[in-house]
Amino acid sequence: MGKDNDARVSVGIAGSTAVVRLENPGQFNALTKDMCLQLVGAFAGLATNDDVASIVVRGAGGNFCAGIAIDEMDQVLFDRDEDGELINHFDLLDKIIVRCPKPTIAVVEGHCFGGAWQLASACDIQLASDNVRIAITPARIGLVFPRPGIERLARTVGEHRAKYLLLSGAEVSIAEAERWGMFTKVVSHGQLEEQLDALLGQLAANSPYSISRTKEAINLVSAGEAADSWWETLWEENGANADLAEGRSAFLARRTPDYSGLRK
Repeated sequence: MGKDNDARVSVGIAGSTAVVRLENPGQFNALTKDMCLQLVGAFAGLATNDDVASIVVRGAGGNFCAGIAIDEMDQVLFDRDEDGELINHFDLLDKIIVRCPKPTIAVVEGHCFGGAWQLASACDIQLASDNVRIAITPARIGLVFPRPGIERLARTVGEHRAKYLLLSGAEVSIAEAERWGMFTKVVSHGQLEEQLDALLGQLAANSPYSISRTKEAINLVSAGEAADSWWETLWEENGANADLAEGRSAFLARRTPDYSGLRK
């Protein structure tokens, strides 16, 4: 763990929502190796928890994250296993968030520096406050941004803007970040919790089968890995899935569909 012994990740579940909170107050919630390991464990457990419909990632104390803790950069990004093989714990965390079958929401407020944008962008939805300060700063310390972050940033903002952000390390306004698509939705800070609750309600009301399979489809399409055989298998399954039967029945009966018993 880093110099701040309070660095940790907490997980709370209220209703069908899990909140994964970054807590490293001495470093604006920058990630230590232990926090990365805790995050990987948290997502692995929540992904298979049938009581959880959505996962929220946010920081403590009014800030999202300040990237990787400088004093633990070697342990986080350039660790070694017993055989001397290189381990990038941040990349492993990125993968487990992207592959999580549950919808994931990054709630971004305050500081969002360094690798924090990559962490947020690994989530399906980024709900940001208009008080966010954002800069992607690896060039300032002689680091190359991790591959998933570079690839996702270039897809999101375009090649030239990605180069501007990464080569300059400049802080950009929340208005620019929103215009460039770096966050899904930007709301006033006073409305952040209300907007989050509304979004969670919408997700909880929808089909977990549809959400998980749609997520999988978009991920495969983005990676260029959605083969015809995968779509054929999905379509065979799609027409016979229990959520569709419940959704159609509810529509015809003019009632709200109940997917709670079908979440598994």
